[in-house]
Amino acid sequence: MAFINENNKRYLYLLLTFAIIMVFLTVFSDRGLIRIYQLSKERDNIRTNNRLLKTANENLREEMQRLKTDNRYIEEIARKELGMVKPTDVIYQFEK
Repeated sequence: MAFINENNKRYLYLLLTFAIIMVFLTVFSDRGLIRIYQLSKERDNIRTNNRLLKTANENLREEMQRLKTDNRYIEEIARKELGMVKPTDVIYQFEK
């Protein structure tokens, strides 16, 4: 094969070395494929967390509105969390 002489081999080795370096940098550098994948996963986690927080905020807004306007809800909370009773309620106490 007369096409491959020493000068062509040298260019081929330089081209191969350059290609290997470019592949290495594309995959492993700070802006490489691995870092892009990690950032993508982190972004997805943040978006999921944001959706959960928005849902929780909406639930809190609804509860605040109910606490401001709904007397039955206030009574329900007082009975459940504070153990309050109406004067007309009958209380049963059992011995342990």
